[in-house]
Amino acid sequence: MMSTKQWLAVAAWALLPIAASAQQEQAKYNPADANAPVNTVPYESAFKGFRSSSDEQASPDKVWRAANDEMGKLGGHAGHMKSGQSQPTASPAVEKASEKQGNAVDHSKHH
Repeated sequence: MMSTKQWLAVAAWALLPIAASAQQEQAKYNPADANAPVNTVPYESAFKGFRSSSDEQASPDKVWRAANDEMGKLGGHAGHMKSGQSQPTASPAVEKASEKQGNAVDHSKHH
């Protein structure tokens, strides 16, 4: 004998197609019809919340030049390379590997 829960489950499955067919049918309009009704979409500008730069006196090239000069005073990127330091050299193992490969790298086997 079936329990109440099982009867409710069977009834739900039996009534599901009826509920689906009772949905309101959507109006179908020809997309090529210029007089077909359409929903209005409100326009919102992409610049709605735009705030201009607070420093309007400085043009981008002047800002870049000032930042570049500041990095020059620090002695390189964030002070990592001071003017008295030399460039780091590669370890002997890296130098041997680069000598083996040569300067030209063969990219023909990539594909």
